[in-house]
Amino acid sequence: MSTLRRWRAVAGAVVLLTALATLAAARRAAGRYTRATAERLAATTAAYVSLVSPALRGSSDYSLPRLLIQAHALRLLAGWDPDFEVYHGTAPLVEATGRSLTPAQFEDLRRRETVRWIGRRALAPLRDRDDWDVVGAVAVAAERGRVALPDALAVGALVLALLAGWLVARSVGGGGRAGTPGGLGYAAAALLLGLAAYGEVRHAAAAGTERWLTQTRLLVQEAAQRLPAADASTLAVGLGRIARSAPGAGGQLTVGDSADAAVRFERRGGQARAVVVARVGPGRWLALAASPAQAVTESWLALCIGLAMLGPLGLWALGWAARERVRPQRLRETLTAWGFLAPATAHLAVFSFAPILFALVLSVHHWSLVGPEKLFVGLDNLVQVARDPLIWLSLRNTALYTLQVPVTMALALGVALVLHRHTRLVWLARTVFLLPYVSSVVAIALVWQWMYRPDVGLLNHVLSFIGVGPVDWLGNPRTALLAVMLVSVWVQVGYQMVVFLAGLQGIPRAYLDAAVVDGANAWQRFWKVTFPLLKPVTLFVLVTGIIGSFQVFTYIYVLTDGGPLHATDVIVYRIYQTAWEFLQFGYASALALVLFALLFGVTWAQFRLLGRRVDYA
Repeated sequence: MSTLRRWRAVAGAVVLLTALATLAAARRAAGRYTRATAERLAATTAAYVSLVSPALRGSSDYSLPRLLIQAHALRLLAGWDPDFEVYHGTAPLVEATGRSLTPAQFEDLRRRETVRWIGRRALAPLRDRDDWDVVGAVAVAAERGRVALPDALAVGALVLALLAGWLVARSVGGGGRAGTPGGLGYAAAALLLGLAAYGEVRHAAAAGTERWLTQTRLLVQEAAQRLPAADASTLAVGLGRIARSAPGAGGQLTVGDSADAAVRFERRGGQARAVVVARVGPGRWLALAASPAQAVTESWLALCIGLAMLGPLGLWALGWAARERVRPQRLRETLTAWGFLAPATAHLAVFSFAPILFALVLSVHHWSLVGPEKLFVGLDNLVQVARDPLIWLSLRNTALYTLQVPVTMALALGVALVLHRHTRLVWLARTVFLLPYVSSVVAIALVWQWMYRPDVGLLNHVLSFIGVGPVDWLGNPRTALLAVMLVSVWVQVGYQMVVFLAGLQGIPRAYLDAAVVDGANAWQRFWKVTFPLLKPVTLFVLVTGIIGSFQVFTYIYVLTDGGPLHATDVIVYRIYQTAWEFLQFGYASALALVLFALLFGVTWAQFRLLGRRVDYA
């Protein structure tokens, strides 16, 4: 009975800990968006102060009395609510008796010239009027985080999840299973808890975006009153520094028209924007736009739901372990097996499954290293893939390149049949055929690049003896892809030969002897006995060869760089160029998913058409 109580106590702990972990994740995410808002406000305030504060005569530094006046005037600005401080050097100006910056903190800010954190305050560098040196700083304190999941729906989801989990935990060891109504109810409650937690994260992101827009609008309107009168276009250029200074916001200031003071969300050109209008004079308005932080919160959705669903999964595992307590030997064996599998599973999860999931996320976003925006675009990337003529050209080139696979297989099988003996000369020949496959791919490509050179290349030198003029193998669109295919055939023959040799050694000699007794000649023995028994090996070589052909990259990159005139532009090279040359990672990820779908379909079709004819016995 004590053992059963321990199982149920562990189950109750799992329910409680997963709920708390979900709350902690939501709290951490909300805190991150709060800190991001403080960073943006600090940078924006620093840009405003540098814009409206006059310089000291004969210097690029600010006039300290005027800087002090501007700092106190900002504190009295109606609607301005951040807890901030302006420093000149290390001395505070708003709160004269406040804590000064240490020389080490100020030197670190001058050296890095980015927003730094000191406790709960985001510290942004204040540059001089020439934007050359850091002469001060602006600190903005992050708002105190609210209690996670305060709304009624979230609290109800939390209570429901704990109650459903407690009921299932009580049945652990008594035959309860995750598939029972109680287990399914707990799973549904946990899912609701994860969604509610994500709702808090999204709310915090939206609140941060709205707060930065409304506070920055006040700075824009105040700065417009302190600058010389100008039209809206001139003001948009002059005040644009305030909007652009916020890290990660992608702020833009453009000419706008009259509207209410509320922040509105809109989508233009496939990009989501949060916009607020600032009145900068009679009949003059400026539109302040930024990338809404809530548009890129999908990773927090996956985390919150994943943490919440750990509860039902944990209770299922505990229920299974409790049912196996009468068979401790099997339990120990199962746990031991999973222990040995854990490193490989973790490796797959980190280096395979996680990148695949990340590629899925990238494929539905406009994700580029050039700009800070990570905008959700849905299926727009896939639509663009379908409309891109270069993609169809690369697919055609990839399909043509794949034609070398059956040629390579035929050559490899022929070589394997010839070398299916056990002599020193045969072993030496096998080694020679295998060397290209185990050599450096880049080195092989460079050697063949020299052999293909039209002036001093070995191939053209040989052709000159038979009266054939020099051929520009890699520079002619008609021969470039064929030249790359020849390199691939030369490299892959050795590997496929080894696979076929393994298959030939697995054929019982008695089958061939019986065929000889029946009067079959060499061709009949091969076609009626050897080749049918090699069908599993042939299918393996065919599938792996086509997959490898669809993924060819190094030969293309070294030999032709996709040219000439896109004659060797294959699908993987197109993915590489889109991602690392054009920096369009979302579009490249969508293209990678298309490649995955093609490979999956081709492989499935091969197994359906050929696998049924293969006897694996």
